[in-house]
Amino acid sequence: MFRSFSIFLNDFLLLIKHRLTSLVVFTTAMGYLIANRGDIELFNFIMTILGVFLVVGSANAMNQVFEVKVDGMMKRTASRPLPSRRMQKKTAILISILMLASGQYILYKFVNGISGLLALIAFVIYVFAYTPLKRITPLCTFVGAIPGAIPPVIGWTAVRGQIELGAIILFGIQFIWQFPHFWSIALLCKSDYERAGFKVLPSSDNRITAVNLVIYTFMLLPMGLMPTIAGFAGKYALVVSIFGGGLFFLQTLSLFKDNSMRSAKKIMFIAEIYLPLILIFLLIDKI
Repeated sequence: MFRSFSIFLNDFLLLIKHRLTSLVVFTTAMGYLIANRGDIELFNFIMTILGVFLVVGSANAMNQVFEVKVDGMMKRTASRPLPSRRMQKKTAILISILMLASGQYILYKFVNGISGLLALIAFVIYVFAYTPLKRITPLCTFVGAIPGAIPPVIGWTAVRGQIELGAIILFGIQFIWQFPHFWSIALLCKSDYERAGFKVLPSSDNRITAVNLVIYTFMLLPMGLMPTIAGFAGKYALVVSIFGGGLFFLQTLSLFKDNSMRSAKKIMFIAEIYLPLILIFLLIDKI
């Protein structure tokens, strides 16, 4: 019995893409803490995190329901619970619906309406726009970056009750960051994505993708300065943003020069460090 529960729990975590969900919960929490200017209302904070966790997990589960066939075509996703048939599709749908309903109830009941609405908008865009567009147009990445950048805004509005300049800046940083992060992964998994018919890269030509990576990491440089310019972060956050953004930009230049998977892997590694580092310093150095 314990073994059966352990297997189900593992499959559940794979279904909700627990690593991605954890990142989303983290950025939500950071948005909340950066926006907070007094004592933390612990219950409100916990309800915000729990609500977002449930809605994001629901979106990831429904995404896998819609992509079960293509997931089975790719090496990196073939072992997921649905394509491997360890879990029935109706079970995954039920889990997704229950998580969405619970998450929405928690956000509306215990946080506020705008946070609940933002979470619902993110769910709808991710599941019903981004997911089908992945097999139609490279613009899917732009569409998918919208729900991907909403979590820190939810955290901010959970505290302030409205979308303010700080929330928009956090949205902008996370929105732009997603392009080099996702495209570096897509380059490393290019054959898998092509096998599934996903059109997630800006071009089949790696050099053109490298140019796009250079452009978006360059855009992160001024975007990283905005928290200090807007007055809700100090000089230490500014220094880290300049240093981190500069390193990020230089690595994409390296990819443009050598067009190697080694450079793409370094970009992915830097991307995974860049966002948490920036958010942590924005919290430490908030004004």
